[in-house]
Amino acid sequence: MNKVLVMGGAGYIGSILTRMLVERGYETTVFDRLLFGSEPLADLERSPNFRLIRGDLRDVAEVSAAVEGQDAVVLLAALVGEPACNRDPRETVDVNWLGTKTVIDACRYYHVPRLLFASTDSCYGIQEGILYEDSPLNPISLYAELKRDVENELLAAGGNGFSPTILRLATVYGLSPRMRFDLIINILTMHAVLHNKIRIFGGKQWRPLVHVADVARGFLAVLEADPERVKGQVFNIGSNEQNYQIGVLGELVRSYLPGVEVETIDQPPDLRDYHVNFDKAGRVLGFRVDYTVGDAVGEIETALRSGAIQDPTGPRFRNA
Repeated sequence: MNKVLVMGGAGYIGSILTRMLVERGYETTVFDRLLFGSEPLADLERSPNFRLIRGDLRDVAEVSAAVEGQDAVVLLAALVGEPACNRDPRETVDVNWLGTKTVIDACRYYHVPRLLFASTDSCYGIQEGILYEDSPLNPISLYAELKRDVENELLAAGGNGFSPTILRLATVYGLSPRMRFDLIINILTMHAVLHNKIRIFGGKQWRPLVHVADVARGFLAVLEADPERVKGQVFNIGSNEQNYQIGVLGELVRSYLPGVEVETIDQPPDLRDYHVNFDKAGRVLGFRVDYTVGDAVGEIETALRSGAIQDPTGPRFRNA
């Protein structure tokens, strides 16, 4: 396998994964709407292993042209997160469901053997106990419902030389070339650095976390695994040690930035509550995370204080 198409490769996760692929010598093509521009990939433009296509999942001709001839497709492209999906539900269905089905159909038609799909632990919704890949799914948002529906579509489509793999991602954090400040650890760190104060909404609900670079490493681990071991499989990507209750995250960030004021507000705006087990990825892929929340707090603080990130409250750092 040498040719990899990263759909959504200019995004928060994709801009890191794309670099890893190029550095490893893969012929890497990025297909992206570039809603936030191509700057996150600007340093790769001179690489002979890199190609950028501006395109839309909803355009059958564009998707077909990008998919044909690839050895593997990594499907990150989507409207990501509940706020972005709720802003225009019809567009969300068009992109996250119909657009994704277009990619699946193109992969099957052009005999692309591998498709890696970025799903979410939000599919678990509200549940008690520790959740595994075969636990029931209980999505409570349009974003998670469509991820579940695509999972079902993919698993049903497998076979006859087509081998999909699903990666359910924990809540992502950390520094990226296409930075986001609408993710919990990132926004808490930003407020701590800029205002010396952070607010936490909610308390006891569980949420697993994972660094964005570890997510990219998870996709690499699947790409480089024996295809027979990962075809038709679902992997939770994260670590057991980074399952946190929301209420402790303020104190966790403050432990790395002493002197920050933490205010906890009891009314939770986000009802998701799930404690996830991540052993399967370690057992099958040999995958372990390398980064902690403390690593992310430090790298984001440095980027903000040095001026490497300008206007962090601006709209380009948010999906909605």
